[in-house]
Amino acid sequence: MGGDGGVIASNRRYMRGAGTADHTGDSSRHNAQKVNAQEVMTTCALTKTPLHTSSSLKSGAMIVADVYGNLYHKEAAVEALLARKQQQQQQQQNGNTFAGESNTIGAQVRKLSDLYQVRFHRQQEGGIPACPITAKALTGKIQAILLVPGKPDVPNVVSESALSHISPEELETEYGPLERRIHLAPNHTLLETIKKQIEQERDKEYLEKLKKKEKKKKKRKNGKEEKRHHNNTTSGDKRKRIDNENVNGVAHSSDTIRSRVNIAVEQNSVLSSLFTNKTAASKLSEKEKKDNLFAR
Repeated sequence: MGGDGGVIASNRRYMRGAGTADHTGDSSRHNAQKVNAQEVMTTCALTKTPLHTSSSLKSGAMIVADVYGNLYHKEAAVEALLARKQQQQQQQQNGNTFAGESNTIGAQVRKLSDLYQVRFHRQQEGGIPACPITAKALTGKIQAILLVPGKPDVPNVVSESALSHISPEELETEYGPLERRIHLAPNHTLLETIKKQIEQERDKEYLEKLKKKEKKKKKRKNGKEEKRHHNNTTSGDKRKRIDNENVNGVAHSSDTIRSRVNIAVEQNSVLSSLFTNKTAASKLSEKEKKDNLFAR
């Protein structure tokens, strides 16, 4: 017993937690999560055609990127957006829910403004994209950053390592004002983080739109209430003015009638005797009393 050396388990695949086992589904899942950065940096995500060809360089074909770091020929991206819109309209007319196809552009691109122009600095030999700061080729082996929007007609793709050698002030002076930094061809872990950030941004944007909509609705409602109050106040003032005019008119008519009666009484002694008081009547002479008596 002993002394024969035994068996040494030196093969790590039999050790618990040591990497990916060949006998499980971990290998396929791990491979599916891998990102072929070189393919992303050199081919259109829609048409799978090369981005950097001599013909495309001569024609000046524009390259664009989405927030997930995918690259497209702009023409292909625009056609995909139009095709998706037509499919959505057809589905709505038929009463069915639109379901995106695998060959259409991703949901992260909602409209043309979600695509950002990519301007590579290219090496003189072969036109290979390169970092304008470090001169390293940007073919997927090193992480590339898209600076949005940057100065017009100035390359806006640099290597991530180059950003550590330049201050934010120098970067903005050289490449213009920056609103966003997009990682081109990010790995799976970084892509998941980016997706969460974009989701939060769009949720915030949606809430801001709702607040603006509610504010406009409230303002419109207040405007209608103010107009109604103004109309009610105006009509009330008008009715009050009419009532005052009527009261004043009645008072004026009463004064006119009273004045006419007083004049008639003064001119007619008989009427005057009717509207005089007892004290005045006692002062009349006997002859005037008799005349008034016979006049009655």
